[in-house]
Amino acid sequence: MMEPAKLSGARPRLYHAPSSYYSMIARLALAEGGIAHESVFVDIHVRMSQQQPDYVRLNPNMTVPTLVLSDCILDQSRDIAEYALGVSEATLDGETKAWLDLHYAYPIEELTFGGVLARNPVARLVIPRYLEAAHRRLLARAAANPDLAEVYEARAAVFAERVRTLDPAALMRLSERRRTEAIGFMDRLEQALRDGRAVLVPPAYGVADVVWTVFLARMEFAGLGTEIPKRPALARYWRAMQARPSFSAADIWTKVHVFRLIGGILGIARG
Repeated sequence: MMEPAKLSGARPRLYHAPSSYYSMIARLALAEGGIAHESVFVDIHVRMSQQQPDYVRLNPNMTVPTLVLSDCILDQSRDIAEYALGVSEATLDGETKAWLDLHYAYPIEELTFGGVLARNPVARLVIPRYLEAAHRRLLARAAANPDLAEVYEARAAVFAERVRTLDPAALMRLSERRRTEAIGFMDRLEQALRDGRAVLVPPAYGVADVVWTVFLARMEFAGLGTEIPKRPALARYWRAMQARPSFSAADIWTKVHVFRLIGGILGIARG
């Protein structure tokens, strides 16, 4: 059972999934900002806890991460990162905002999802069935929870559209395009870092470093890590970001940790 939407007199509570890209952004930002918080694992794969009514009341988008504060709820990783590092859209400098906008305009799930389909023929059979099951489950939840029926039905419609338009070949082609774009982003990072700067937007580590550190981790995760050493300034930056205490504290995944993922689902490993 999830807790009420707001905390009274308690430290923040972060709902997240270990391998989730945007959850990692939230965890890294909170670690860098020194924000003490309670960590709550959300099983987004097996139990689909993000669709449980109590969680939907926290985050109607049914996504992770969600940060519950005493006076509000943040359900976007960008907002969480800015909160953790003490900035806001109104106070961001132009260069940082440009890096953030570039990052968040890129649909990284299309790179990873299409890549799975390209590499795994079993996935091409299983995923349509998974989407159909999710659609049915959401409609059942809508019937069982009248106060959330509109939210569940809207989400079910999304899954129905995915089933209707799913084309593995098209998704694999899209993944290739996203791969090319990702390599282009690494080129842009290399160009910016060639002057020897220690952080992406000097003089200090900031929210742009958070999101692009996690981006580089996902490049490793997605099999594009070999591109990083080809770019000396980027390789130097990546080593420095991994050496920061926040990197290990935030549990940034650069590869799949199958047993840890299973352990988190079963409640016997940290989430």
